[in-house]
Amino acid sequence: MLPMNTPLWFSNLLFWSAQIILLVLGAGWLPRLLEIRQPRVLLVYWRALLATSLLLPLLEPWHEAKRISTIAAPLGFGPLPLASTSSPAAAHWHFPGLDLVAQTIGAVILTGIGVRFVMLALGLVKLRQFRQASSPIPASAGSTAVLDEMRVRASTLAEFRLSADVDSPVTFGLAAPVILLPERFSSMDSRFQAAIACHELLHVRRHDWAHHLAEEIVRAVFWFHPAIAWLIARLRLAREQVVDLEVLRLTKARKTYLEALLEFTAGRAPGAAVPAPPFLAERQLAERVALMLKEVRMSRTRLVASLTSIVCLLALTVALAVWAFPLRAGSSSAQSAPESAVQGGVSGGVTGGVSGSVSGGVAGGVAAGIAGGISSTVSGGPTRDIPTVDKTTIWTDKVKRGPMVRQVRGLGSLVRSDSGNLMARITLPEFMMKEVEPGQNLTLSTPKWSVKGHVRGLSRKISNGEGTVDLGLEEITLPEGAGAGLQLDATFDVEKLDNVLYVGRPVHSGEGASGNSSFSIFKIVNDGAEAVRVDVKLGRASVNTIEVLDGLKEGDTVILSDMSSYDNAARIHIK
Repeated sequence: MLPMNTPLWFSNLLFWSAQIILLVLGAGWLPRLLEIRQPRVLLVYWRALLATSLLLPLLEPWHEAKRISTIAAPLGFGPLPLASTSSPAAAHWHFPGLDLVAQTIGAVILTGIGVRFVMLALGLVKLRQFRQASSPIPASAGSTAVLDEMRVRASTLAEFRLSADVDSPVTFGLAAPVILLPERFSSMDSRFQAAIACHELLHVRRHDWAHHLAEEIVRAVFWFHPAIAWLIARLRLAREQVVDLEVLRLTKARKTYLEALLEFTAGRAPGAAVPAPPFLAERQLAERVALMLKEVRMSRTRLVASLTSIVCLLALTVALAVWAFPLRAGSSSAQSAPESAVQGGVSGGVTGGVSGSVSGGVAGGVAAGIAGGISSTVSGGPTRDIPTVDKTTIWTDKVKRGPMVRQVRGLGSLVRSDSGNLMARITLPEFMMKEVEPGQNLTLSTPKWSVKGHVRGLSRKISNGEGTVDLGLEEITLPEGAGAGLQLDATFDVEKLDNVLYVGRPVHSGEGASGNSSFSIFKIVNDGAEAVRVDVKLGRASVNTIEVLDGLKEGDTVILSDMSSYDNAARIHIK
């Protein structure tokens, strides 16, 4: 459980990250457990898992930020004890430095995103420079015939060029794809040339550079999340394995292709420097070779059963992750501004990235989400010292002077007496029992009707801190259909106070034992633009009103709704 003053954007980012970790931990071992080794199936599986992880904020419900009920005090049995303003630490734990920690982490994440995108841009520039510095393969070269044959087999056109800047084949480009080959390619055995060319042409046919670039953008945005990096690595391995098997199908030269792979284990393209898939990544070598050396088969029935099991288990894992780490929407603008930036940024931006908008959908969304959360805390929005509250989320009342009827309220039902007559049996706290007397005005109500009368035939019983009051109904005419078992609210007019200062009863206020209790409340100032915290002394309380002894004057406007979220604030902005 995070501290209650954790910035909402930060807690949502942490919880979303935890959801992904839980999902990947639960789903990452399923293909191995069910012995699914088909690269095409795995490629679809890892893509679906990555998309699900990134889209979780859109797929799951956002919970309203929990707040203490604002209806408890007005509708409760009686006044609640006042919280002492001298000891707020007894009620809440506060972490005043958490905002600073969140801002620092957010700044580090944003800085990392910026650095990653700069590196990505430099890599694209370097690819362009490599292409400009490369040279076309002469038509008279011996490898030309091999390359032409592979273009026919792969049913794909692409330009082959020789480059002194790469040690391994590099394929990039969409409208005009280019395959850069190391200079030693011309001196290789024609069998190796055919295998290498077939591999790269298949990448072109599959538009794999676009997928690779999109994954680089996702990696740049989520560089801080190890589960995302792991998923992308598995996805890329599955893609290479798909291409490997297709090369074997087209060339029918397993041994030659394996030897071509091993030929490039010593020399590699600068994969970390350029955004293009390398011909061979050493960490993938063992799994790629192992797949090509053994036959992988699975019956259609078993494959369908395995995939069905995976879908069911994934659904359970997602449900568990969402239940364990729920994302929350702010209950006021002070909270919803960062949250909406993260929800609209992380979720919406990721959606754009996954669907192929590689020009900034992911980056703009997530970066704007984190930046929005930080900036709303640092400048132009709610701060630790002066938060902002939406006017529509609070209710207020003016301090008035005049007569005030003090009431107590209880809940009960209609029952039959020993003589068979209907009577009202009302439950009240023990300390309120003594205030109910015969002759007092009485209101009995249900959601559908309300009747007035006087207390008659009073009978009291006390047990375990609560009391029951049995009320005769001889002088009260109940609506037709009212019978034993009907649930009731009962309001008793116990005292009339003349010429007192009073106000609507704030949430969590109550009447102290001495009738002279302190209470902290926000008073509206600056024509409704702000509210400041003031200490007031409250006296006798009623169901919906309470006497003001000191700290406020007639005409003052105060906030009655629950403001426990701002216990550390001495002033708030209202908009």
